[in-house]
Amino acid sequence: MTMHTPKRDYDLTGASASAAVETGLAAAEWYHTDVPRKEMKALMQRSDGAAIRDTAIWIGSMLVLAGLGIYFWGSWLCVPFFLAYGVLYGSASDSRWHECGHGTAFKTRWMNDVVYQIACFMIVRNPVRTKRKCPRRKTI
Repeated sequence: MTMHTPKRDYDLTGASASAAVETGLAAAEWYHTDVPRKEMKALMQRSDGAAIRDTAIWIGSMLVLAGLGIYFWGSWLCVPFFLAYGVLYGSASDSRWHECGHGTAFKTRWMNDVVYQIACFMIVRNPVRTKRKCPRRKTI
């Protein structure tokens, strides 16, 4: 018993494309937010304050979790602290690497560069090779 599934048509001028236009999926309106443009631009303004705060919370949390893990070393109580530390170390450093590589986390370039170098070290990425592949966005 063989089931035959129809082939999808990915052609930009085919039947699927016209069906997508008719249902409104091909128009750019379905994913727009209701936030006015002026307010959106104000929300998207970069500042060093928020990025410094978030980075301090990230590094401070890792220091506290590592300290508690070391304090409870030798008992099973250390496991949750080291698990939480590992999650912050692995996941948050990857997002810091990405945004600082683009130059969008901080407004100041040298701050982006410092956090970028630290995050590259943490997730074992070559900062020179990676920067060439992912060009820096110009600071406004």
